[in-house]
Amino acid sequence: MDLEDLAHAHRAVAALARGLDAADWSRTTPCPDWDVAAVVRHLVVGEQAFTTSLTGVPYDLSEVSAEVDDMPDAVLPDVLESAGDTLREALAVAGPGEYPTGIGPLPLGAIAELRTIETLTHGWDVARATGRSLDVPEQVSQRALQASRRLMTRLPVDRTPFAPPQPVDDAAPAADRLAALLGRRPG
Repeated sequence: MDLEDLAHAHRAVAALARGLDAADWSRTTPCPDWDVAAVVRHLVVGEQAFTTSLTGVPYDLSEVSAEVDDMPDAVLPDVLESAGDTLREALAVAGPGEYPTGIGPLPLGAIAELRTIETLTHGWDVARATGRSLDVPEQVSQRALQASRRLMTRLPVDRTPFAPPQPVDDAAPAADRLAALLGRRPG
């Protein structure tokens, strides 16, 4: 389990979100029907839900979502960073075994990878929507790409939350290749 990769992803997306102006929050993203604010809220909800899952307490996703939906856009960067810190702390102290996720029970290492992938990919969405860059080391994105390929084999074809993989140059940055694998068009 690489909590450092997850920390890089959390910090990069929080820093990106801190640099947004009021107009950026309503920009369209590569995620159908989601603007920038919805993407960042989705990340916060995910971190909070997984943190709860790691304590062994079932979570009500609609309840978590309702709390986050009521937050003003301006507080989202700090809430995202705090939720990321809390998730990493929970991962660091959780006992061995598997924990419930949206794609079935997963061990801690796979949860850390899943959250890294999710954070990087949605950070890419926010960067693309706002014309900014996501400052993540290439090797972090490369490891997330490899993990994504591995984890996608666990998804039933009829339950994949992603669009079909898109073409991308093999020499493209790993973040672009990850985005393409998960249905985004980097070009």
